[in-house]
Amino acid sequence: MTSASSVGEAAVRVQKRRLSSLVLLHIANDSYFGFLPPILPLLIVQMSLTDSLAALLSSMFALTGAVGQPLFGYFSDRVRKGWLVALGPILGGLMTLLVYMPNYPAMLLLLLFAGTGSACFHPVASVIATQISGNRKGLGVSIYVAGGRLGVGLGAAGATFIVTNWGLDAIPIGGAIGVLIGLPYLFLAPSIESGPGSTVMNFGETLRSLKSVGRPLILMWFVNLSRTIVTMSVGTFMPLYIVRGGGSIGEGGWAVTLFLFSAAAGGIYGGHLSDRIGRRTVMIGGMLIGTPVLGASFLVGGILQTALLMASGAILYAPMGVSVTYAQEVSPEHKALVSSFMLGVVWFFASMSTIGVGALSDLIGLSTVLPLTCAAVGGIGAILAFGLPRIRHAE
Repeated sequence: MTSASSVGEAAVRVQKRRLSSLVLLHIANDSYFGFLPPILPLLIVQMSLTDSLAALLSSMFALTGAVGQPLFGYFSDRVRKGWLVALGPILGGLMTLLVYMPNYPAMLLLLLFAGTGSACFHPVASVIATQISGNRKGLGVSIYVAGGRLGVGLGAAGATFIVTNWGLDAIPIGGAIGVLIGLPYLFLAPSIESGPGSTVMNFGETLRSLKSVGRPLILMWFVNLSRTIVTMSVGTFMPLYIVRGGGSIGEGGWAVTLFLFSAAAGGIYGGHLSDRIGRRTVMIGGMLIGTPVLGASFLVGGILQTALLMASGAILYAPMGVSVTYAQEVSPEHKALVSSFMLGVVWFFASMSTIGVGALSDLIGLSTVLPLTCAAVGGIGAILAFGLPRIRHAE
């Protein structure tokens, strides 16, 4: 017979197999966000598209994938069905059928539909990541989030490999892989557990419940948005900044690649650290230390610049997964909903901000705009972070 103590021990232990499979699903789901950019030049030729129409394809996929998350987060908090995570890679994989669409409107509709898979996946997966992480929630959720970053990179690499070896018509092979990965989870995914005494709330009750924790959640959202604007601006424009400063294309590409790899490692360690010293401390430290380290990278060049970029990437990304766990602990009755705001909605608004950075760069130059954007937005985020609430970690 299992003793009470052994049951309690199992309850606080990280469920490594389930976490590993969830990370695999996250990699498969997010890989399709990396799949599209490498094939856009070929789609432009095949469908006779302008650059703006090609860019709109990416926006459509992101629109339902990111902005749709709160809707599915609210729905997930009510039905608590873990199998919804399977829809991420299954529906996302359908976007590879773009090459068979007869016209541009059909391509847009396909991407809108395929993006709903990601909107289903992220809120539910964030809750499952929390519940299978035992008493190491910060670490577990951060490992799960890091899987998404890895997925985007692998998706881009996979799409490039397929089209260079077998041509554009072979792209659906990548979609088939996602479908095959997702299908078993329609039956094997864990259910979303209900907390002690929890009840299913209607829309009005949900709004009243969120109102009571509205201020800390809004503040947390803006801190996370500030951090994401900084990191996304660096990821988008740093290669161009380096090239215009006299560096080679290879130097620019390697610099941002190492920045992103360091970011993934920093995100995992940040989760581990938050379990020991607190979510709030990691959120504050990520902005307060990461911003000046990034700023210093604009003042130097060569290997030293790359080293500072790597350090800033690790520090700035340390709170990425932590912010999800933190929000869930502030509002445990709406874990899926608040997770969707901290990931999907933040990501969408941050991606839109890069349009503004690009427009300002056209007016006054990237060498001025990029450092000022990172310093100003990062500084605002660091100041706001000091207002975050002190809470005990949820057990």
